[in-house]
Amino acid sequence: MSVIYQYIEHVNGKVVKIDKREAYVLDNFYYFILPTGESEQAHLEREWLASYLEQQNYLRVAKPIKSINGSFVTQDQDKSYVCLQAMKHPYEIKNSETRLAEFHQVAIGYPYMPRFISVYGSWQSLWEDKLTLFEAYYQNQLDMRPVSRYQRLLVDTFPYLIGLTENAIQYVQEINHETRFTEMDQGCITFQRYTNQLDKPFIFSNEFIFDHPARDIAEYIRPLLFRKDGKQQIVEILQTYEKTSPLSVFGWELLYARLILPIHLFDFIDRSSNHFDKEETYLNYRQMLDNQLYYEEQLRTFFKDNKIDVFKNRIHQLDW
Repeated sequence: MSVIYQYIEHVNGKVVKIDKREAYVLDNFYYFILPTGESEQAHLEREWLASYLEQQNYLRVAKPIKSINGSFVTQDQDKSYVCLQAMKHPYEIKNSETRLAEFHQVAIGYPYMPRFISVYGSWQSLWEDKLTLFEAYYQNQLDMRPVSRYQRLLVDTFPYLIGLTENAIQYVQEINHETRFTEMDQGCITFQRYTNQLDKPFIFSNEFIFDHPARDIAEYIRPLLFRKDGKQQIVEILQTYEKTSPLSVFGWELLYARLILPIHLFDFIDRSSNHFDKEETYLNYRQMLDNQLYYEEQLRTFFKDNKIDVFKNRIHQLDW
């Protein structure tokens, strides 16, 4: 926690652990020192988003603060860090999907378009870039010798990942001409990967990104797609979400497009890049691939399950 002295000159407090993160507690404020690879401008924009949410009574947001030297990002032993400051506040107990829908209702009111942390309207190009990077990674794996069981399985299944990604890119390309929007299809404060952060004691602004609300909805329900019994839960979640924040035709299509993209598999490959030889890596990847059977089945019936008439609404869906 020595980095804290770059933000607060005279520290006299205690270190506590909150949700696997260490925080320094001082005068009822919690200070989190987090590693970062992002620019000063990105953290400035997140400070603006966090301040806006505070004004809307989201008082649990941990927002970036400037160091004694006047910058958000500081250096220590050739590594970059940012400091987030927060206060604890009580918050109403409610179901997660209602909380997410209410957050989006507020977050969509942010009046500016961020420059450095916005990916709104950029899914196609971002996914094309991701595909290019992972295809290069795949070619590298082909040339490696010797290989572990995990690497061999990765090479064997990578064409499947590429095929799914190409489907997702094509789907987004097709809906780029969609005109059936509502006000909830504007850019919105969202999360890089939504995993129920709104249910936690603090909302960490370093995880903010500016995008369509469908981003968070997709990542919230994605884990249920792997489960044989997940279908009804997804239906109930989306029904509850729509009571507060109804989805347009475009919103449903974006949600579906993001679910087609195998982000969960790409994230796993990223996390496992230094664990080629571990048997646990192989077994976990094998299990994820096995669960794709449930995943594909739910995508196949996604609109029907949620009582969306694809013919009446002229919605495309995958036909596997």
